[in-house]
Amino acid sequence: MSGIVESDETFFEKSEKGNRSLEHPGRKRGSSASTNKKRGVSDNKVAVIVAADRWDEMSLCAATMGRIGKDDISRSIEGKLPETTILCKDGHVSFKGFAKDNRLNHVVLRADLKQYVKQGVYHIQNVNSIHHRLKKWIDNTFWGVSTKYLQNYIGWFRLNEKLKDYTNIVKDLLVKTMKNTEALKRYNYINVSYQWLLATQ
Repeated sequence: MSGIVESDETFFEKSEKGNRSLEHPGRKRGSSASTNKKRGVSDNKVAVIVAADRWDEMSLCAATMGRIGKDDISRSIEGKLPETTILCKDGHVSFKGFAKDNRLNHVVLRADLKQYVKQGVYHIQNVNSIHHRLKKWIDNTFWGVSTKYLQNYIGWFRLNEKLKDYTNIVKDLLVKTMKNTEALKRYNYINVSYQWLLATQ
C-alpha cells in the first residue's frame, strides 16, 4: 500500500459459535442476544484493523481483544508503508503513535467536529464502506462466525473484494488459491493464533 492510506478499526463480539465447551452458559433460543454484551469497546470484542489505499489494496486483520495499541497496528498493516504515505484516520492516540514511529504524514479527521473530508481528498469513507460490507457479509450470510475462525472469514472477504470485478471469478479464485503458498501454514496455526488473540484480553 502507498499514497493516501485510510485506516480504521471495527469490532465484532467474541463468539464461541460451534464450540462444545463454552466459557459461559449458552444463550437459550428466544432470549435477548444483548443480555451479556458490554457497551462500547471492551475486552469481549475483537478489534479488526482495516487499511486501504486508493488503488484497492487492502489489509484486514483481527488484531486484538478490546482497545488497540500502536503495536497492534504495526502487526496488522501488511508490509512497511513508505515514508511518502499519508495516513488518514481520526485522532486515535495509537494511530498518532504509529504514524510518528513510521515517519508518516497523519491527516486527522474528527467526526465529532463534522470533519469528514479535508482539502477535498483526505477522508476515511472507503475504509468505512469496507467495514460496512464486511459486517453485513458476516452477519447476514453466516449470522456471525466463531472468533476462532474470524481471520479466515476476513481473508475470504478480502479475496471476494479483489475478485468482484473479474469476469471468471471461479477460475481466478482457483488461480489465486493455488498461488497462496501460506494458506496451509495459516490453517495449521488456527489454534495457536486463536489462543494468542485471547491472551490479549
